[in-house]
Amino acid sequence: MKFSEFPFVRYTIFFVIGVLLYPYSNHMPPGRLLLILSILLVLYIGLVGTYTPKARKSLYFLVPTIAYSNLVVMGMFVASIRDVHHDPDHLVHFSGISEYLAEVKELDQQKPKSIANLVEVYAVRTPSGWQTAKGKVQIYHRSASQLMPGSLLLIAGRPERIPSSKNPEAFDYASFMAQKRIYFSDFIAADFKLLHLGELPPWQSGILALRQYLEGKVLKYVEDDASAQIAKALLLGQKKDLDEEIGEAYATAGAMHILAVSGLHVGIIYGFFFLFFKPQKAKKIQRVLYLSLVVLLIWLYAAITGFSPSVLRAATMFTFISIAQMKSRNPSIFNPLALSAMVLLVYDPFLVYAVGFQLSYTALLGILLFQPLIASLWNPDSRWLRYLWDISSVGLAAQLATFPLAIHYFHVFPTYFFLSNLLAIPGAFIIMSLGLPFLLLSYWSVPASFLGSLVNKAIGLLNEGIFGFQKLPFAKLEFLYFRLPEMILIWFLLFCIYQLLLQKRKRQVLWVVSVLVLLGVYRIFESWEKARQHYLLVYQVEQGLAIDYVYGAQVFEAMVEVDPQDFRYQVLPHRIKQAGTNVRKLLIRNEEQFIRLDLPGGRVLQLEKGTFRPRPDEALTMHFWSAGKWREYRPAANAPSPPKAALKITFNNQLTSL
Repeated sequence: MKFSEFPFVRYTIFFVIGVLLYPYSNHMPPGRLLLILSILLVLYIGLVGTYTPKARKSLYFLVPTIAYSNLVVMGMFVASIRDVHHDPDHLVHFSGISEYLAEVKELDQQKPKSIANLVEVYAVRTPSGWQTAKGKVQIYHRSASQLMPGSLLLIAGRPERIPSSKNPEAFDYASFMAQKRIYFSDFIAADFKLLHLGELPPWQSGILALRQYLEGKVLKYVEDDASAQIAKALLLGQKKDLDEEIGEAYATAGAMHILAVSGLHVGIIYGFFFLFFKPQKAKKIQRVLYLSLVVLLIWLYAAITGFSPSVLRAATMFTFISIAQMKSRNPSIFNPLALSAMVLLVYDPFLVYAVGFQLSYTALLGILLFQPLIASLWNPDSRWLRYLWDISSVGLAAQLATFPLAIHYFHVFPTYFFLSNLLAIPGAFIIMSLGLPFLLLSYWSVPASFLGSLVNKAIGLLNEGIFGFQKLPFAKLEFLYFRLPEMILIWFLLFCIYQLLLQKRKRQVLWVVSVLVLLGVYRIFESWEKARQHYLLVYQVEQGLAIDYVYGAQVFEAMVEVDPQDFRYQVLPHRIKQAGTNVRKLLIRNEEQFIRLDLPGGRVLQLEKGTFRPRPDEALTMHFWSAGKWREYRPAANAPSPPKAALKITFNNQLTSL
């Protein structure tokens, strides 16, 4: 396999590099990037036009360097034109808004205390009067009437910027929403006027009615409640009613991917139709017609499941794969895969930061690269053993490619994923093979009742197996963490091992050893950095008080009436990354004006209540957490309190052994 045989892979890699470099360009405006792109393009055309065999050596590296530089700058340019800060009409540039005009874009989603929806702003009222504006706002209302897409609302008040995380390493909802170019939210309750009642386009209302009809059939014929929840998630992409207990069981078993409608499900549908027809053996016109029908059905399924981002990615990818199969009987999958990614990134370059996007394409690359190699390690004679081994090799290949990402983001590794996927992947295939005919024939009660009972039993057996894996000892490894450089080095190591097994040359052995040495050096450096830590961190929590005193590699905690959810999502992520989870208790005393902390080694630290300023004044540096960074805070006698965010007090003296 030569890298030069996959041009779209190269194009996509350099385009992605440009998108990733854009934030480091100080958000360069589109006009300047377009000028640079034009100069590079003219230079490239000029060099290609004057290319001669005699100039081959001198231009051997220059021409491709300029070509790839064009792709990098193109990625930066596409990112810049999607950057809302370059749009003068966007909401981020307005202040003093008293009301705004907006159109409802989605169906209502029930939340525990309100109803969520998304609106697109068209105009805002400021002290200067009404002005044209752009931007999306996540609204929360309590209207008794459902808001339909297309409805026009006049909303009182102003939308607020979605606040960034108040604690280091905690999930940053603002960044998550910014990936969707949503920067504002507004709890409007009933403070709005419905100016126009929207109606869905006929195709959209038809899809919605079909989805609701199919959901009703699932609830009617799949009798067990847990099975019905899995059926709606697996067949229709509707996970909103999924119990937390069921979701936790599937996550622990390493099988959560079968509940998120994505490439696996679209791939099953794609493969299902290939059981009856082999396009590689057909004539071209038959191949084109059949594959066109398959693509149409895939997009219909994507519409029924709600056009979630993961389904859109999968549908786009399989569309390009089908187009490639229309042209060739045995096309390479790498080029259409890369092309689908590039098309999606041209439409929305900031998708590259979405975890789902990263996991989808990383898993597919892992399957394409590693699965044939893993499968070749054993060739059992039994047909069923071969089938189980093929499934195992697919799961192992996907897990090998994605585990660095999963640990980096989620800090958990499912111990029995290898075994659980032997159950989950065939189970998902069987359920969808029964579920798709069930949905197609659900209008007629006799086949619907028969197939519904089979779906119910199949999901029941799958649930028993998944819950069984959850009960096994050490079902998941928790509190793991890979920093970005470490994650990249592990991927590089996997690729080097892959090349070694493929080519079996001494050069590959040298690469593997070199990467292992780099990983070891990085680990030593990371341990040395952690050993030098000496700070006290006051977390921002909804209730109670959470304090960590980090002294080298040791952590001492002081927790007072902290909500378990706050601890899990606001405190624990920082410990996993920076300090560790092996903690000791810190003695805390509540005095009249101060909180007294008895630190290890006989040291005493007093913090003012409310402000958490330390007393007595000693060699300390204070920072507060804001917009994903630590910012220095210099308290004075009459200075305002720091913002409501985590506060870090760093001790400037040298560490001594406890």
